[in-house]
Amino acid sequence: MKKIALSMSCFLLVTSLLAGCGKSESSVKNEDPNAPATYTMSTTDTKLKWGTPVDKSITDKTGVSVEYLPIVGDEAQKMDLWLASGDYPDMLTLSPNMTGKYRDADALIPLEDLIDEYGPNIKKRFGKYYDLLRDEDGHIYSLYGINLSQEPPASAAASFIIQYDVLKESGYPEVKTFDQLFDIIEAYYKKHPTIEGQPTIPFSGYWGGYTFTNPVIAAAGLPDQGWSIVDENNNVRFGLTEPFAKEYYKFLNRLQKAGMLDKNIFGKGEENLSKIAQGRVLAEFMPGWLLNTPEKSIVAAGLTERQYAKFPILIDENTVDQSFMMAITNSSSNWAITNTAKNPERIVQMIDFLFSDEGQLLINWGVEGLQYEVKDGKRVKKADYVDQLKKNPDLVYQNGPAGPMTNFTIGDGALLDDGDYATSNTKESVIANYDEATKEVLSKYGKETWSDFLPSEPIRVPSMLWQLSEPEESKAIFIKLEETLNKEVPKMILAKTDAEFDAAWDNFVDQVNKAGRKQYDEVWTKTWNEFLDRFNAAIGS
Repeated sequence: MKKIALSMSCFLLVTSLLAGCGKSESSVKNEDPNAPATYTMSTTDTKLKWGTPVDKSITDKTGVSVEYLPIVGDEAQKMDLWLASGDYPDMLTLSPNMTGKYRDADALIPLEDLIDEYGPNIKKRFGKYYDLLRDEDGHIYSLYGINLSQEPPASAAASFIIQYDVLKESGYPEVKTFDQLFDIIEAYYKKHPTIEGQPTIPFSGYWGGYTFTNPVIAAAGLPDQGWSIVDENNNVRFGLTEPFAKEYYKFLNRLQKAGMLDKNIFGKGEENLSKIAQGRVLAEFMPGWLLNTPEKSIVAAGLTERQYAKFPILIDENTVDQSFMMAITNSSSNWAITNTAKNPERIVQMIDFLFSDEGQLLINWGVEGLQYEVKDGKRVKKADYVDQLKKNPDLVYQNGPAGPMTNFTIGDGALLDDGDYATSNTKESVIANYDEATKEVLSKYGKETWSDFLPSEPIRVPSMLWQLSEPEESKAIFIKLEETLNKEVPKMILAKTDAEFDAAWDNFVDQVNKAGRKQYDEVWTKTWNEFLDRFNAAIGS
């Protein structure tokens, strides 16, 4: 959500460096619609290389190959530079905001006519939700996955994490509140001031967003709507000045005064991931998509007791957990085709294949015989391959499925025409991926998966706030709010006395109000309700 202001001097400096980076030779020359075609595509994953068995199967079926153009550094800045030069890849994966920026620059081609002609599976999957793909001008500028699941995903997990060994030493206690969390990490820290020869870090955080924004909302038992909350009347409110936010900041301040907060809590996220991989962070807030890589490093190093339990931890015992939501759309990562792409119908045909049952198997399960097999009429992951992945997580880059193709999943728990699951994230496969240390911790709490700690029935919603394009009127206000957060919240966390904390809180609320909080809420409330109107119109409800 960071806004990057680019000066003209930057444009002039980099334009020459960008020349030729976007257009693929083969995509320019392929005029025969049946000939092999290669298209360039942006990615932030520098390990991606087209050519895995999954990739080759996609090429065999569609004739299309992909040349990934990795983005190193600031993604938004790179996207802006590409747009300024007019030399961008044939395909882009974009945030909602960046989709709007490229659309407004006429860099994206409308897709609805191509889908009408080449996209029967796309239309089949979206069904009554198809018109949700349309922009306000009636055109479709991007495609994304859709959640057709009728059951909660077994792979879901809360984002507050506690190291296994901490739970073991404290007798696997109930940990539902921050008071309980404080007590167990304090006791462990006193007994173990170092881990693997390095200082123990009782509580840390991944840079600002996952230190004093997202965990505030989660601690209130509310779903991740960015920095805002949506009330029962569909009014949007900035959530970080609500009373529950003050309580969470008090918890961080308490940790700090006790010498239990990471001394570099406001440092770079990469440093935090490194500390987790070293096994010396006892607890923090970290969503699974971020934790995945450092936790795999922990396992690879044989430190299975340094893995993390995933708990929903709330402000107090009176807080109700309403955090488990399932959005129908998955438009946080939009796949768009730019005006540099020759024969864009080939790309739409490939995407249409990915939405077919055969395509879903490839991007979700992999290749039969390599990543999965069929037993008693049901797909299961191959045990030997699961074991190989545990030892070498990068094996997925050699064999797949990996990369932007997986964005087109129809959801964990969704069924294909054969009555079996579309993705491999079934309860059985999730459990099969657990090592013995994980199974032991779960058994101590009478659970089988981390999703069992979440509310049993997720709330189904059309979308999340952060999946919508940011309204123009809120952008300048957001920058001021972000500046206020970065400046004022550390003062609360680092306060030496309760009086100093209270004064910092009052000043924070005052500065947020001056930054335009009221207008911000009004603009987002209008945006949210307009989206709901479009949603209801699209599905005829």
